[in-house]
Amino acid sequence: MQGAAALAVVLGAAGLGLAAPLQAQSGFEFSLGVPATAPQPVLRTIDDERLFRQSQFGQRVAAEIEAASSALEAENIRLLEELTAREDELTALRAEMTVEAFRAAAAAFDLQAETARREQAEKRQRLVQFEESERRRFFGQIAPILQDQLAELGGQVLIDARAVIIAAPGTDMTDEAVAALDAAIGDGGQAPFPLTLP
Repeated sequence: MQGAAALAVVLGAAGLGLAAPLQAQSGFEFSLGVPATAPQPVLRTIDDERLFRQSQFGQRVAAEIEAASSALEAENIRLLEELTAREDELTALRAEMTVEAFRAAAAAFDLQAETARREQAEKRQRLVQFEESERRRFFGQIAPILQDQLAELGGQVLIDARAVIIAAPGTDMTDEAVAALDAAIGDGGQAPFPLTLP
């Protein structure tokens, strides 16, 4: 009986000895983990291309470029018609002109055509430069507005929608941002970089 009692005491002591390390181990593992209730930053996404295109600012830029492009295209057609008519005229007069006179007239025509092509190319490049300038002006002034809109929607981090593979519905705030920008800066007013050459 005393042997059994002694064994029971030993087993009990052994049990108590095992229980403490198990509890300590469990607590140790939990302390390395992240609590399930830890606050996570609220992410919002934005499509910066749609932001520009759908804003009053971007629509004004697009309308100005479209109008200038149409005018440039009409001018190109007119110049082509004029140059074609002049070329036909020179061809018709060739038989009546001396070689020297024709060469001089042909050289003058080539210079006229080359000048027209260069000037029209410069005007086309001007459209590209205008859009780039207006984009820089737009994105250079919207950060404070986006920050306020992000805070209003309860977000903490704003990321480019193109960097997101999957997002929960309601994550994108582009529409709200467009409305906020329209209210704050409208169409941006007159551009400091003129669309057309003086």
